[in-house]
Amino acid sequence: MVQPKPKKLSREEKEQKVEYFKEEIESNPVIGILDMHNLPAKQLQQIKKEMKEFAKVRMSRKTLMEIAIEKADKEDIEQLEDNDAIQPAFIFSEKDPFQLYSLIKQNKTSAAAQGGETAPNDIEVPDGDTGIGPGPMLGKLQQRGLQVQVQEGSIHVQEPGVIIEKGEEITADDAEILNQLGIEPLEIGLDLDVAYSEGELFTADELDIDTEQYRTDVKSAASGAFNLAVNAGIVNETTSETLVQQAVRKAKNLATSEGLPVEETIEEALAYAKSNADGLDSQVDLESVDLEEGDEESSEEQSSEEEDTEEETETEEEDTESEEGSEESEESEEDSDKEEE
Repeated sequence: MVQPKPKKLSREEKEQKVEYFKEEIESNPVIGILDMHNLPAKQLQQIKKEMKEFAKVRMSRKTLMEIAIEKADKEDIEQLEDNDAIQPAFIFSEKDPFQLYSLIKQNKTSAAAQGGETAPNDIEVPDGDTGIGPGPMLGKLQQRGLQVQVQEGSIHVQEPGVIIEKGEEITADDAEILNQLGIEPLEIGLDLDVAYSEGELFTADELDIDTEQYRTDVKSAASGAFNLAVNAGIVNETTSETLVQQAVRKAKNLATSEGLPVEETIEEALAYAKSNADGLDSQVDLESVDLEEGDEESSEEQSSEEEDTEEETETEEEDTESEEGSEESEESEEDSDKEEE
């Protein structure tokens, strides 16, 4: 594991260290504090090589680092002293704190437990064939609360189960079980405790976000805000084009439905009229209508009307003859009276 080396530094060497850290703090936009506790020296060298393209890792005595922070000319940089790192180291980068945290997290690798470590997460044994023959391991797994049995010459776990909870110490016996099962519960890599950028301090909890989910949430929020602005008729540079398109579409639909003969909607109006005509045509079944029967009924009605007309004509003629007869009779009576006189 990485441990402070009791190397005695001269006053001049200490001053040079402090000056170097001070210059790095002032020249880099992002400064973080790493915790190198429990990090093997071999893995540290490999990680530093992989990270050199986007960050520099530098470590020294904690007191020298604190002096450099206090001397650096940067707004509120003293916030960096508020960290929980057991064995601190500087990390300098031009990446923003969230990108830096993500890159550090990506450079972590799994490692086997030796005993004495703290479980970073719940350690679960999956179900299935362990590949281990019957023997002392069967009892050890049962003691951890796992349902196991021997099948076809090897131990099978019937249901997955957590044998070490997050934060608990991994004992030597636990480490033996995990190593035989091929489970590597530890993560080897750098731990970013805090990061400073533009006068603000970010903790590891604040930096540890799901970037994909965050991106999805931002897109969803932006879409919801846009829809709300459009529905509310709020005009700005984002919504103006959509609102104009919406207004044009509504105007054309109104002109088309009302049959207004304007140049912009004439084609749609004709298509709309044809669609209505086709719809009406589909509702009327002309083949079901008996036109001949209709003609006969019409002819009968016409004949009946003609007969009624003839009867009315004959009645009028009879009335006329009767009136003429009456007039002749009256004239004869008048002539007779004259003769008598």
